[in-house]
Amino acid sequence: MKKLFLFAVALVGTLLAHAQQTEAVTATLQNGAKSTVYYGIDAFKTAFANAQDGSIITLSSGTFNVPDNIDKSVRIYGAGMEDDAATNIAKTYLVKPINIKGVEGVQKDDIYMEGLYINGSIYIENTDDDQIENLKVVKCRFGGLDCRENSNHFILRQCRIEGNIGGSSSVATGMMIQNCWVNGIIRDFATESTLVVDHCLLSALPDADYGSQWHGPYYYKNTIMNCYGTSYRCNSISDGGVVINCMMRIYKGGVITTTNRYDTIAWSDFYADGQNNADFYLTDTTTPRTWQLKSPETYKGDDNTPIGPAGGEYPWNLIPSTPRITQSNIASKTVNGQLSISIKAEARPVVE
Repeated sequence: MKKLFLFAVALVGTLLAHAQQTEAVTATLQNGAKSTVYYGIDAFKTAFANAQDGSIITLSSGTFNVPDNIDKSVRIYGAGMEDDAATNIAKTYLVKPINIKGVEGVQKDDIYMEGLYINGSIYIENTDDDQIENLKVVKCRFGGLDCRENSNHFILRQCRIEGNIGGSSSVATGMMIQNCWVNGIIRDFATESTLVVDHCLLSALPDADYGSQWHGPYYYKNTIMNCYGTSYRCNSISDGGVVINCMMRIYKGGVITTTNRYDTIAWSDFYADGQNNADFYLTDTTTPRTWQLKSPETYKGDDNTPIGPAGGEYPWNLIPSTPRITQSNIASKTVNGQLSISIKAEARPVVE
């Protein structure tokens, strides 16, 4: 019954966005059994201001202003990080970066964000509390990550990350970066961090000038690294890293453990779409990539699935957990005071 109620609440926001996408945006706040719908560009801010720890906020597609600080243990669901006509997704666009900063001396745990296009980075500020726990960012697009707070069980999954993932010397215990496209360097977490990069594509421009900075000495598996160009910086790993079933051409010398390292071939011979690049989009269209491999049986990970974002337990896709309208018919006027509405919706399970 609870799952059905959650579906109904999310469906209200989805339907409103579907019917009035160009006219209104909505934020549906669920506090326990009570749900409230807010409208307009400040709907997210208003919903968050009225949220409590444990609240759920469901955002329609459209453009939203952003709360100054995410300092409550909430779950935030958007309609999607990308427009995609094939799956009837219109993105939820947040106009500013996301700042996560708890109250001094008080942890704020169990924050969840999904299906959002964030115009800027995610900043996690240090407030001298213990650490942030169980932060999950799923199927979101954002500029980068600056984590200045120690963390435990921090998960980035199926995200499009336009820049660097930086730790600012924080300790990341049990951090997982899964099935993400990262156009930057993963670096600067404390040496005692336990950070795993799994089934990702690290696609930093190979001639970008990152000085002497490398990908950090973390545990990389089933991951593809962009290895073209004259620079070795963007596809190199610091001493102490572990590389298992990854594709990469070169790496910094030193104590690096490697197992079954695949040699890089031309992207046009590697990806099923035949495109000769490691960028997020195709070179001749704005259709999102699927990252399917031309020979998945050849380039396998340690889990026996294809390396890169299309393999693993969470294969790359854009579809968020919120319900999706598959068909709708809304009358243009009322008859006898009633408006005829017919919809078909598809529920999608939350995979965490």
